[in-house]
Amino acid sequence: MSGKNPYLTAQNKLESPRQIEYRLFSSVTRALIDVRPLMESKLPAEVAQIASAIGWNRDVWNHLMPEVLDEANPMSKDLKVALINICIFVNKHTDRITQGQTTDIEPLIAINRNIMDGLK
Repeated sequence: MSGKNPYLTAQNKLESPRQIEYRLFSSVTRALIDVRPLMESKLPAEVAQIASAIGWNRDVWNHLMPEVLDEANPMSKDLKVALINICIFVNKHTDRITQGQTTDIEPLIAINRNIMDGLK
């Protein structure tokens, strides 16, 4: 069998790019919500779970940026600037969490929910 997942390939053919982005943001937001009650924990397994969720969220945002910055992208300049600023905030806030300066994960969840609302 090839390295491609036939179910994922079929699903991607049936979904629009917006639907795929919505599903991605939904999944990563669910991971953030799942770790919300663990944010004060010092248990290694729970700290690892938090790091995984916020790291995944950062990765999602960082992987979207090349598409946003692509000159062929039809988004308005204002929308591109807003998304870049959100990405910068996500990175800074994630750094604050990983450095122990805050345990407040709510801004990351709220941002993702707002993006999901815009993708509906």
